[in-house]
Amino acid sequence: MPENKSAAFTFEKQGVFYFTRRVPSDLRDHYTSGKISFPLRTRSASVARTRALKASQQLDEHWRFLRMHSMDLPGKQLLRMGGSRPITMPGLPSAQPEPEDQGISLSEAVALYLRLKGANRPATFHRAAERSCGYVLDACGDKDISAYTRADANAFRDALIERQLSSSSITRVFGTVRSVINFAASEIRITLTNPFAGIYYDRKAGVEDRQPLSLGDIRKVQEKCRAVDDEAR
Repeated sequence: MPENKSAAFTFEKQGVFYFTRRVPSDLRDHYTSGKISFPLRTRSASVARTRALKASQQLDEHWRFLRMHSMDLPGKQLLRMGGSRPITMPGLPSAQPEPEDQGISLSEAVALYLRLKGANRPATFHRAAERSCGYVLDACGDKDISAYTRADANAFRDALIERQLSSSSITRVFGTVRSVINFAASEIRITLTNPFAGIYYDRKAGVEDRQPLSLGDIRKVQEKCRAVDDEAR
């Protein structure tokens, strides 16, 4: 089946996207197959594009340093490493069939969110998403977005409080994390209950009540302005 032209190094089979790339001719002796192919575990073209690009970049890097066999990369299970039998490496796609759609990790969700929604947005938009979800990665690890639990969300809240963030900052961070997860879930067509919604914390923490200026205070300010001939008053 020909490759999907909208997503480089992929093809679609029964609605599921697969990665495929030919091994360069000068490196064929290092592989048991002339082609690396494995399921990308998604039905979403946009997610497939992101995952295929990442896998292709890893392969390009590995092919520059092929003699350094310590680097993990897609297709490494096909390398001849001390024998002709393919070696399955932990964390890499195995030669056995896998579930067709296992979702998307939070780090992949951030990349997808910024690629599709970050176009023509200011740098602050990108920094906010990366920083907010980075807090989640630090507190709870990089998981499939459907694997996060209420306990993770509570631990995340506690971590933000330990950072001494104000309640308004915590609200913004939670809002960004929820947006990223909801957007990614919609893109890959899964239904989930976002555990980062409805988390309790003291929304008045770090917020000071500001009293209105009295008439006397206003007149004092005006007098000081006049003393310096401040026309802006």
